[in-house]
Amino acid sequence: MQLETLLIFLFSASILTLSPGPDIIYVFIKSSTEGKIAGIKTVFGLTTGLIFHTLLLVFGVSALINSNDYFFFILKVFGFIYFIFLAISTYNKNSKIDNKSLSSKNDFTTGLMMNVLNPKVSIFFIAFFPNYIFHNSWSYELQFSILGLIFWLIANTIFLLVVLLSSFNTGFVNNLINHNKIKVFKSVFYLFIAIWIIV
Repeated sequence: MQLETLLIFLFSASILTLSPGPDIIYVFIKSSTEGKIAGIKTVFGLTTGLIFHTLLLVFGVSALINSNDYFFFILKVFGFIYFIFLAISTYNKNSKIDNKSLSSKNDFTTGLMMNVLNPKVSIFFIAFFPNYIFHNSWSYELQFSILGLIFWLIANTIFLLVVLLSSFNTGFVNNLINHNKIKVFKSVFYLFIAIWIIV
């Protein structure tokens, strides 16, 4: 076993997770505007999506996604439509109390869909994981599973730290910008995710 390879993977995955991107920005937005519980649900939705993509890689479906342009395009379009729908529905919400309750119930699902409906995550795993094969005799499936588990643990740890830090600013953020501005900001961010998936 090449322990140094696992350590390099640990470092690389941590840097990638910390890099500014839609996932970590969305976790920050959720936690700082709706509180810790909303942020935690979002995190577990996002990281459950990582498990999904790890399983796709292990069972070879990711390679199919990468090689089949039509299938890849369909996934992208579906993800695009889903987040356009979220942007519109978020913008059209009226009641603060009802919205918060409904949003809380959907936080896990939204986080999950952000990753599951984004085929770029599968392609990233295909490109990233094979560079960190750490054992000469273990099967690729086992090693990809272990790397996926490590990546999942890293993502959970970093995202939950973001939730903890950003949730302290909930009152400040809500006082700084009113509910309508938060609603518009979230809608625009959903549109950004939709464009990020499709482009």
